[in-house]
Amino acid sequence: MKRVGLVRTLKGTIIFLAVMAAVYYIKIFPSRIEEMGRQNAHLSWLVAPGIIALSASAIPIAIALALFWQICTEIGRDNSFCHKNAGRLTGIGFCALVDTGYCAVGTVTLEILAGSPVWVLGLLVCTVGLAVALAAFLLSHLVLKAADLKADRDLTI
Repeated sequence: MKRVGLVRTLKGTIIFLAVMAAVYYIKIFPSRIEEMGRQNAHLSWLVAPGIIALSASAIPIAIALALFWQICTEIGRDNSFCHKNAGRLTGIGFCALVDTGYCAVGTVTLEILAGSPVWVLGLLVCTVGLAVALAAFLLSHLVLKAADLKADRDLTI
């Protein structure tokens, strides 16, 4: 695949992921939380705080998608291996860690307050979040090494 096609595909994927996240965070998650509140009357007091807390978890996701967009822009400029992209990948890794930690705290809180069996789903989300963070940190390291090699090569005549 040519560079232009790759960048278009990656940016299209980012747009798709952003739209899907918006649908989930605006429609599906709130309706599911409200439904759980209706099914369990003793948990109805958790509906509004639950929607607010879950909505806050969208912030690191939005930041990570914006950083990934910037990486794709650099790829489009044929500047894939640069220190900025290494920093952006590190930022994506930290966003994944923050969201993973937030998910773990939320899962434990729901378990304590409501005895909710969401810990299985929370464990899955935390595992995926850790995998994304590790991959981002590893890629950041590799991009940084490649940027250094590129800089050395550019200085060699």
